[in-house]
Amino acid sequence: MSVFLRWGIFGILGVAALVYAYNVSKDMASKRAAHAAPVKVETPSEPAEPVAAPAREAATPVTTAAPHCEAELAVAQRALQARRQGEPIDRLLRIQEIAFQEPPRRALLEHVAMTWYQLDGDDPTPEALRIAVISDCMRFSPAP
Repeated sequence: MSVFLRWGIFGILGVAALVYAYNVSKDMASKRAAHAAPVKVETPSEPAEPVAAPAREAATPVTTAAPHCEAELAVAQRALQARRQGEPIDRLLRIQEIAFQEPPRRALLEHVAMTWYQLDGDDPTPEALRIAVISDCMRFSPAP
């Protein structure tokens, strides 16, 4: 068998493998997008019993957050941890929470990571970090 024929066969098999891998990744992405679609839950329009807001709620403005804000909080925490450990910024930007997102969301999470990685001064307390990240998220980040 000639060398050209052998390399031609290997080339064809290589291209076929790349096309197959591309199609499989496209199918996986569409299944993941379909699986992550938000589900609407119907709630009754009027509560059966009026609920009084506790006085402590006014003291802590941010107690619960949307899932996309929680993801931004996790990225900010990882950025501060990477800064304390002296890890390079490019390693931080390749973490799973950032790297596997769609491009607009990934750009937003990269911005959050870089902001908290390049923070001047001491690290904020966990409560202060949570309040800062979630309030910024609710003001500036649209839901994905």
